[in-house]
Amino acid sequence: MNRPLSLLLPVAATGLLVAGCGSSSKKDDTPAKKPAAEAGTKAVSTNPAAAPVDASSGKVTITTTEYKFSAPEIHAKAGKLKVTLDNKGGVVHEFVVLKDSAAPGSLKPAANGRVSEKTSVGEVSETDPGKTRTATLDLKPGKYIYVCNIPTHYMSGMYGELVVK
Repeated sequence: MNRPLSLLLPVAATGLLVAGCGSSSKKDDTPAKKPAAEAGTKAVSTNPAAAPVDASSGKVTITTTEYKFSAPEIHAKAGKLKVTLDNKGGVVHEFVVLKDSAAPGSLKPAANGRVSEKTSVGEVSETDPGKTRTATLDLKPGKYIYVCNIPTHYMSGMYGELVVK
């Protein structure tokens, strides 16, 4: 039996509308994330769930990738601390220790994307991708901030806190 084309078009159009309004059986309850600048908040550590690293032995190895350190916090004893930077990332990173009791993400970078190193007590200098580099620091009790001070890396979340007792 042949039906006129004019009767089939409304049925086909209704089918397309219903198909376009369907939903998946999966429900996504994840809230939309706003960039820190848009949300009006300061940058946060890129690895906040990691436990503090115990460096009371006088040595610590910190791994870097883009753009984070393997530890958001390090605890050490006063005196010599041998720091090894293991760069597992694809770009150069460094580990600069600043004597500062401010929150690690609260420093104000200059126009060049770097924070002031005026309070630096030492560093593991620029380390190429796939390489390691070591430096020994002599630390007094107090709070310190460590950063990767390659331009814009700090602003991308490469910082942490060092507590020395």
